Amino acid sequence: MFTIELLDSIGTIKQKVNQACADHLNQRLSQGVGSNLIRRFSTIASGWIASQPEILSLNTAAPGTLMAQFGLTPGQASIATAQILQQVEKSISVKVRKFDKNLKGGISVYFQPSDFQNILSLDSGHVRYAKGDLHWLDWLIRLGDTIIVTDYEYRADTGKGRSGLGSMKKGGTFRVPPEFSGTLQNNFITRALIGEQQEDIIAKIFKEVLS
Repeated sequence: MFTIELLDSIGTIKQKVNQACADHLNQRLSQGVGSNLIRRFSTIASGWIASQPEILSLNTAAPGTLMAQFGLTPGQASIATAQILQQVEKSISVKVRKFDKNLKGGISVYFQPSDFQNILSLDSGHVRYAKGDLHWLDWLIRLGDTIIVTDYEYRADTGKGRSGLGSMKKGGTFRVPPEFSGTLQNNFITRALIGEQQEDIIAKIFKEVLS
């Protein structure tokens, strides 16, 4: 039988354990954890957004899709979606606070500014034509179901319009289909990044990187 005698008080042992934990965590934080997290989160965020129905519809050359309704060519749509993903990836940042003996500290990861100006400022989010400028990305991100064009409506018709996938005809109104329209609080980017499944994956990555 072995006998263990504790020479320090419970409080002292707790402090030493906390300090040992803090030293371990701080050592891991000094080993490029921030850049590793940014790389991992950039990859998953890009994948989440790329799989959203809005991005898929923008990249589908068929009547009735967002590519068709906004009058985008396949090349324009491809450039726009690639730049959206790039801007989200570039926006990800990590703030590291070293842990003290009371285990106060941590890591904060920031995804996508809430005003979405990095996305809305993209020139590729516009379709400019002789009579005006359609900032189509603004309706997917911010303006929701508000009417884009009055007295005209989209008619699906292969070979017609700028995209060759439909045209605007006199009568009715035109707005983004409700399943695609977005607001600052609820758009295809927030839907891609926020949710229980996403939180579980983010927590798993934290554990993997810090272990």
